[in-house]
Amino acid sequence: MDTSLLEFIDQVDSTNTYLTGQIASGRDLPQLHTVVCRQQTAGRGMRGNTWTSRPGDSLTFSILLRSDMLQGKQQFAVSELAAWAVMRTFAYYMNEDQKQQLRVKWPNDIFYGDRKLAGILIEHSLTGTRVDYSVIGIGMNINDEAFPPELPSAISLRMITGRSLEPMEVLIRLHSELAQLLPDFLLGRYQDVHRHYMKHLYRRDGFFLFTDIQGQFRAQIKDVTPEGRLVLQREDGWERAYAFKEVRFDAE
Repeated sequence: MDTSLLEFIDQVDSTNTYLTGQIASGRDLPQLHTVVCRQQTAGRGMRGNTWTSRPGDSLTFSILLRSDMLQGKQQFAVSELAAWAVMRTFAYYMNEDQKQQLRVKWPNDIFYGDRKLAGILIEHSLTGTRVDYSVIGIGMNINDEAFPPELPSAISLRMITGRSLEPMEVLIRLHSELAQLLPDFLLGRYQDVHRHYMKHLYRRDGFFLFTDIQGQFRAQIKDVTPEGRLVLQREDGWERAYAFKEVRFDAE
């Protein structure tokens, strides 16, 4: 890995906010420029949630991705790419049985069984109908041994494998995985990332409980559209595509 791509910050409210601000200020940054924060105090999640990272326990960073071919209507492919790279990174440190428990929970949380191992937040800048660049914010639980009561479903790589890892080693591994996936992606070959995403989608097989504005219902996942909408089919055959905040998973 080219370590010149790494920019370290001791403390910041959000690496996504920082990196987006640097781009807006006119700073010329290379492909895969990565801002790594030793302590993030107000990381942002998909539903407006925030998280705080502790030095040495978690990895919090943002990666710049530029693509000349990606259209706005295809932007969810970036989420699928990031999820695949993060899953491959975690899998590198796991045994075969543990790897089978890795899932991506729509839209872009990485789960181990029913517990959250990582979160991804992606922000796009569009010029017309084309995505000019994407900022991929990632939070990975690496060495945490316990989590606060408000995060009852969280889990770390250490809790799974029993090993403590150097966070920078994990980040370098992720960069390696992303570098392997990127050439095909930049050529507009998004089918592979979508196929992997669907194969490893949390609660992909069978009917499960969900809640939308009309109440709770049971449905199965049929697809995820290029725009990132979750297509659910109810037991009576009725289908609907949901945007990020229009539906939630319920406990069984």
